[in-house]
Amino acid sequence: MSKMTLFKQFGTNLKISTKIIHMKTRYKTINYNAVCTKLYETNPLKLVLPLQQLHRKYCFHSFRGDETDSDTEDIEQKRDIKNIILLDNNDTLATKISECKSLQDIFDILRSNNNQLNWKNISMAIAMVRELQIIYYKVCMFEKNLNSYITPENIFENILTNNDFLNLLNLVEEHNKFMNIQCLSYSLLCLHKIGVDINCTVSKKLSYRLQKILMTTPVEEIEPCILSRFTVSIVSHRDLLGLYILKDIWPIVLKKLNVCKTYEDIKHISICLYNLPWFLNKSTMDNFVTIVEHTLLNKPQHDDKIKCIVKVLRLINSPYWINQNIDLTRSLLLNLQGVIKHIALYDMIQLQMIIVKQSEPYQLFEEIHNETSKWLSKADVDTDITVLRLLSCIVPSSSASRRKHIESLLRKQFLLNNSFSQLCIGPLFNIIRNLKTSDLHICNAYWSSVLDWLITGKPSIREHHKLLRICNRYMNFNNNMSGTYRHYKFESQMINWLNEELEQGLSAIIPSKFSKIFSFFISYPNENIGYEMPEVMVKKVLDTVGQYSVYDCYIISRGLNTAFINRKNKTSLPMFLDQYVRLCTALNKRCLEILNQEPNLSIDQLNSLYRGYNHRYNVKEPELFYKILDRYKNFTSEHFSSRTIRELTYNLVTSDWYDAELLDKCLKYFIKNHKYLLAENVEKILTVFFLYGVNSEKFIEFLPYATEIINRDKFKMSGLNFMRASLALCYFYSLPTSIKDYLFSVEFLEKLDDELNNCYAKATYPLKVRQLLMILNRAVCIDYPEFDVPWFHTKYCEEIQSLVPKHTGSFYLDVEKRVGQLIKNKGYLKANSFSPYGYKLDFEISLNNSKQLKNENKNEKLILLLLNEKDLRKTDNEMRGLSKLKQRHLEILGYRVVWIKKSIWNSMFMTEPEAKLSYLKSLIWKKP
Repeated sequence: MSKMTLFKQFGTNLKISTKIIHMKTRYKTINYNAVCTKLYETNPLKLVLPLQQLHRKYCFHSFRGDETDSDTEDIEQKRDIKNIILLDNNDTLATKISECKSLQDIFDILRSNNNQLNWKNISMAIAMVRELQIIYYKVCMFEKNLNSYITPENIFENILTNNDFLNLLNLVEEHNKFMNIQCLSYSLLCLHKIGVDINCTVSKKLSYRLQKILMTTPVEEIEPCILSRFTVSIVSHRDLLGLYILKDIWPIVLKKLNVCKTYEDIKHISICLYNLPWFLNKSTMDNFVTIVEHTLLNKPQHDDKIKCIVKVLRLINSPYWINQNIDLTRSLLLNLQGVIKHIALYDMIQLQMIIVKQSEPYQLFEEIHNETSKWLSKADVDTDITVLRLLSCIVPSSSASRRKHIESLLRKQFLLNNSFSQLCIGPLFNIIRNLKTSDLHICNAYWSSVLDWLITGKPSIREHHKLLRICNRYMNFNNNMSGTYRHYKFESQMINWLNEELEQGLSAIIPSKFSKIFSFFISYPNENIGYEMPEVMVKKVLDTVGQYSVYDCYIISRGLNTAFINRKNKTSLPMFLDQYVRLCTALNKRCLEILNQEPNLSIDQLNSLYRGYNHRYNVKEPELFYKILDRYKNFTSEHFSSRTIRELTYNLVTSDWYDAELLDKCLKYFIKNHKYLLAENVEKILTVFFLYGVNSEKFIEFLPYATEIINRDKFKMSGLNFMRASLALCYFYSLPTSIKDYLFSVEFLEKLDDELNNCYAKATYPLKVRQLLMILNRAVCIDYPEFDVPWFHTKYCEEIQSLVPKHTGSFYLDVEKRVGQLIKNKGYLKANSFSPYGYKLDFEISLNNSKQLKNENKNEKLILLLLNEKDLRKTDNEMRGLSKLKQRHLEILGYRVVWIKKSIWNSMFMTEPEAKLSYLKSLIWKKP
């Protein structure tokens, strides 16, 4: 097959159309044939087309190729490698090599026995180099264990330039044709993990020979571990050549899947499937799930089973499949109950990532938190990577006091002296992001160190896919800090590198890459970069918008939203506003096309469409909005999960929309799976129903479960979330004594003070917390007098009232004028007054001495309250929860409450003479 034919064969799956003869980049046009020739010349290292850019029917998220697996990444100590790759072998020299305790020992043995070396010795040498490298990284370099038997002279960081190691590579190249399949696969994997380029001569020879053996060996004679090693090694190509090799291996993987019988078999096939998402379809996944259910569920616990479950969970929680097998995921996670303490640290971190994605089950969150807390208490204070990885597991569920301790540890050890290695960057990001610290020194130290590492490191660490991953982290970090954090030097340098990639690389013609670059590029303007978006980039998006996927549209929309927020104080940017509207309009149109063309979008894709639409809140498209909501009707409660419900409720609140049918589906899922739910997810749906002031039969059925869960986790929830949940329970008359007692305890108030002192958004968060605490105190005092809770916000309300300006809007002034015409005696009318417990009253009318009143209505206190659009639900124009709560409380305090809707006041029939006065009379002096 010719190179051109090969490229066209895979090109049909690319977002780039193969029908176009010339491809336009930012500044130049590249000839199609020239690109193909460059891609397949002898040394393709300088121009590779990343695998994750292929259009994948079953994976719309970017595939992270660095999350590959190894048989050795999770070891806690040196293993008997000899019995892994050379079982039942009595080669004396191989045995001697397997007992080496340093690199130099290995190289000395090879040098002194140069004339009698064979393929077994060479295989063992490569395996032991990798084994010692793992121990070095885990013990010597990161844990700083000075008692380690690896000496500082063994600098693994520079091993690829070590002459002895290069001689070993030459020996591998010379002897590989004699290696058996076990040694071939293990040597290939080890070379990849050590850092040897997969495109170098020795790696190519190993991979081609192993491929040939796999293609000619009967399937039943191939061990699954051989396939997993080969897959992990070849997928690191990140180019079409690697995919071309793996497509021949895929049928073998499928045949091995059908004969899986042991935990080891399933584990290795899971690794293969995880690393080959381009070939994985629903029928294959269904077959895999059936085998897993038969082999893993309801079987006795075993160390191999635990390892197998972790690998299976990672596969079924990959982007496309995460919502396809929710029940199986939960069952497998629950299978790990009681054995978390036996899980290796590397697997624990992967497991933590999985359950954070799923946001359930509660039981495993609790167990992992308890176990990792024990590890942390035993850890040596001078350790490095181990502590960081433990912290990354602990932080999300840590109390305020524990977070404060973790922050102090970071400040002391890792950040302020900038003394952390590149492998700490990922764990540190997760820690700092979840801490949401207000200490800018920690944030600045982290991002400055990341920038220094990128600038001073090898060019390979600045490959476009790695830069984009770091850009995405920065955007997530900025979003978690409510947009309050900026590191201008980091932003400027990243934009310079991204500019170089657009000019010299392939990202300009790959939609999924360009969308990420464009999103970051426009999000963070400053004086050096400028505040306008480059028109050439805007035009490129508009010209190629038809190639963007759901996720691409979401990424660009997120960038536009951040760009708009970061420019909101720049009033003279007409060019930017024009660009913003054009881009949002084009994205709305593209999302409509996707909905019309793809009838089987997953819930995740719908949530991404919905969230992207919310990011474009200044340019609405009602048809798109209603179609997104309508598409959710294709799913039942069985298709939902805690994670998707959390995302959906966030989207509904953001778009200010109440959908009873959709929320009832969420409640059905929560009712069925109530024992697995986390309190933070329950709080989200309680808040939705409170905000909109509605309930349903399903919600009433769910309330007892919600109360139980909030009460169970009250000590672990953040102060703000706990108060929100308590207010919702209070509104629905479901607040138990146990929650009340904790809510107004010294312990909780001290916890709130701690949160306020350490919060990241000091301009807004304390105000939000204080206001909510007052509302909650008022609600409990009025709705639950039997609780005998004191009202301790009198002074706070007086301070707030002194700052409240008098209404000056046209709606208010018009009503005030008409009411003044009706109530001649001004002593009976108060405007802008306040009730007991601090409620703002628009108009308070005393009617007890009014001649218009009949005797039976004497002593009536009347309140006129104005309802603006923001006080009403968009769906049915009815009052929201806070307004209903206000009415209920005022009525308990003895007032008669009358509401005046702005929409009615300004309606057509109110333009008639005396119409407004007549309307007010009917409200104030209603007939008995």
